[in-house]
Amino acid sequence: MTFVRTLLAAALLALSPAFAAPALAFDSAPVPDSITTKYGETRAYFSDWLAVCTPGEDACRAVTYAGKVGHVGDYQFFVHSDLVGLDHRLMFVPIVVMADTGQPFEIIIDDESLGTFEPDADDGYYREGNVINEFTLGQSRSNLGVLPAMLAGSSMIVRFTDEHGQTGNVTFSLAGITNALRWMDAYRSGE
Repeated sequence: MTFVRTLLAAALLALSPAFAAPALAFDSAPVPDSITTKYGETRAYFSDWLAVCTPGEDACRAVTYAGKVGHVGDYQFFVHSDLVGLDHRLMFVPIVVMADTGQPFEIIIDDESLGTFEPDADDGYYREGNVINEFTLGQSRSNLGVLPAMLAGSSMIVRFTDEHGQTGNVTFSLAGITNALRWMDAYRSGE
């Protein structure tokens, strides 16, 4: 029943005029019912995006899946937010096939290319530690270009070269991302 209330609340929030603008400021709308998992995370669903926060921590994340959407999907795209009002970290995670870590990838939102993201470049992407399939976009470019385009768009394609030299095109829905980010800020603010 809680899941049904969550979906209903998400649908009502999506229709609310307070959520029509792409700005991230949360206009004191009510926080929808959420699900608390066995891991202690609190989750809320917004169309094609899942927002996740852990009580007592400042970090939250929103994620969407592409491909065969099962437990983790074939591909994932994350928007991490460590503190309310600060920059976000954007991360592309291929699961079904690994990306070539030495090749650039391209982001296209609503048929408009945002350009290529080169490996190990300030305005490109980087990988942390030994994790081979998490590609984090550079902070400035993420927050000044990519995230605003995502909030205004309806779909996003990540074009990359896989480990076999083949070009992959992964389409992610952007429906629900704005409300997911607003919910995360409101959750941490206690609204």
